[in-house]
Amino acid sequence: MRRAMRSQRLDQLPVRMEQHELLLDQGSLTYGVLIPKTPAPAAGYPLVVALHYGTTQEPGLSPYFGLGYVGQLVLPALQDLNAIIIAPDAPEASWAHPASEAAVLAVVADVRKRVAFDARRTLVTGFSMGGSGAWFFAQTHPELFRAAIPMAAAPRPAGDDPTAFAPVKMPVYAIHSRADRTVPLDRVEAGVKALQGLGGNVTLTLIDDIPHNLIPGFIDPLAGAMPWVTRVWAQQGL
Repeated sequence: MRRAMRSQRLDQLPVRMEQHELLLDQGSLTYGVLIPKTPAPAAGYPLVVALHYGTTQEPGLSPYFGLGYVGQLVLPALQDLNAIIIAPDAPEASWAHPASEAAVLAVVADVRKRVAFDARRTLVTGFSMGGSGAWFFAQTHPELFRAAIPMAAAPRPAGDDPTAFAPVKMPVYAIHSRADRTVPLDRVEAGVKALQGLGGNVTLTLIDDIPHNLIPGFIDPLAGAMPWVTRVWAQQGL
């Protein structure tokens, strides 16, 4: 069983950590990035954008909140991908908000200036609010991501009709717990079925006994998605 990396020193991890701040039109934006210590492949590292969950913390997010989420879940689960992992901090309480969407695009562009990554091997993933964001980017940004893994989140309806969905534009591997009382399973299953009916390449993997707030309980299920990720990249001609 893989564990969250709270107790390991940074020099023991397979990545080096960087913290950056961007000045955008809507204000200052902080983000973290983890870069593998191993040499980059000829085409560049794969890229994972990890979208954090929501918080009621006041007066707002602490800087580099997303890095904490990555250490809880994404790095221990996906470190064998040998990928750059970007952890942006959401400027709004939704990743589908235009300011948050613009922030993700700006952060990826900023990282691209400094580190080579393979634009053909990219993934967006997130948990809860971040999972909703992964669904959003799966519907809106196929030019940036080749796959999406939303966790503990239902697909996002298009507009006010809860039964209408915009098609997903990339393969999606959704992970959800039957024990989730915050995001009911029936909402997730209904959304996945609707997207599959629209021709979407959507896989739903269900797990047991993990409540919504037990984030490290998703480490092993997310790690179990790695063969799917590499297969999807290969099927897209990589």
